[in-house]
Amino acid sequence: MAGEVDLARQLVEQAMGHAEFDKDSMGRALINAVIEQYRQYRTADDIASELRFIIDNLDEDEFVITRGC
Repeated sequence: MAGEVDLARQLVEQAMGHAEFDKDSMGRALINAVIEQYRQYRTADDIASELRFIIDNLDEDEFVITRGC
């Protein structure tokens, strides 16, 4: 999973670096684009659950992604 995280961070950094875009607008656009992709194979409830999990884990610590057990 680390490879995916590294790639995602690089792509987000690249997108956020475009000077012609407001960072908040670009952030919203990125979130919306990911949700659009999710909707192709995940239910709305599943996406909402994923977003709630992320919200519940917002803090200063490094976000940890696990594969599950």
